[in-house]
Amino acid sequence: MSLTAKKVRDAKASDRTRIEWDDEVKGLGLRITPAGVKSFVLSYRADGRKRLMTLGRAAEMSLARARALASETKIQIRGGGDPLEERSARRQLPTVAEGVERFFSEYVPKRMAMGRMAETTRREYFRQSNTYILTKIGKRRICDVTRHDVEKVLAPLPPIMANRVRALVSRLFTLFEHWEYRPQHTNPARGIEKAVEDARDRTLSESEFSVLGRALDQLDGNQGAILAIRLAAITGLRIGEIKNMKWEDVDFEGSFLTLPKTKTGRRIHTLPSAALALLADAPRIGACVIPGRDPDRPLDYTSIRNHWDRACDAAGIRGARLNDLRRTIMTEAAALGVGSHLLRDMVGHKTTAMADRYARRAGAPLTELRERMGASMAAKLSNSPAADLHALPWKRKD
Repeated sequence: MSLTAKKVRDAKASDRTRIEWDDEVKGLGLRITPAGVKSFVLSYRADGRKRLMTLGRAAEMSLARARALASETKIQIRGGGDPLEERSARRQLPTVAEGVERFFSEYVPKRMAMGRMAETTRREYFRQSNTYILTKIGKRRICDVTRHDVEKVLAPLPPIMANRVRALVSRLFTLFEHWEYRPQHTNPARGIEKAVEDARDRTLSESEFSVLGRALDQLDGNQGAILAIRLAAITGLRIGEIKNMKWEDVDFEGSFLTLPKTKTGRRIHTLPSAALALLADAPRIGACVIPGRDPDRPLDYTSIRNHWDRACDAAGIRGARLNDLRRTIMTEAAALGVGSHLLRDMVGHKTTAMADRYARRAGAPLTELRERMGASMAAKLSNSPAADLHALPWKRKD
């Protein structure tokens, strides 16, 4: 007699496990345990062995769905497959969490040993993977992760972080393909568009610099952190480059700093007299210019940022970040008419793309150029004497 929805619903438990078989789909049955747990099962043979496969709980699956699933599975069996063997093999496939563990235990150390990954990058990857990736898809099998899964990871994140996490996911799954955890060219992050990032253009005004300087003079705390902020304001160096400075890399006689590892590789950065004066007055208690508790290791970024926040609060400066000091010095240099190539080299960008943004943002040269060109065209329209264009600020050599 065939199973019905009513029979499934009314089936009662007994003192032993029993199976009530369905006549409509051969091999399909309803298993009832002494505890009253009801599940749909499928009996079949594979390689001469009798097998019993659980399809799902009756409380979570309708009879119609159980019949359809049983029929689909039987087609697979007739093709030579063994669903239970395949299910067992699937359970052995690595999860995203296991793949990420291999990434940090095997891939990352090799990259760091080759000088191709910095410790700060490793820490940021670790933070991103634990905060955003593993919490959402860590338990999923690597082979099962879809583009939709990745999009759900990225959806709640602000644009900049979404782009960073997307890049990390793409890097991870490229490795997973290389490790043969999933088929080639199936990276689920491929094709996901980057989020639109709003370019930050905050700079500090002359008056803000003035009150910031007074706030730093009166600020109590770690003098190394305060020195780092002053050097950032004067040199345009990245705060990471400043905090990792070592005395052996500072050449007072030649007025330059050697940066062994930066985003653009090894770099020589000339130091202005004001920066050299600050360094000359700084105490030397270890290998690092900005020492932490261990004078041979740099002060952590969090301490410098906390001192920055305190100085800004004392100065009444709102909405400013440490990197705005770097943006300010570039914007002011561009306003003086400095070309993109010189701007790039001044602060150590890899290309002129970022420098071009500051050059476009600098108002004075562009405003003057537009004014003079407008006057010239107007003069031509009115048959007046042509304007003198020979002293335009953009006619310079980088």
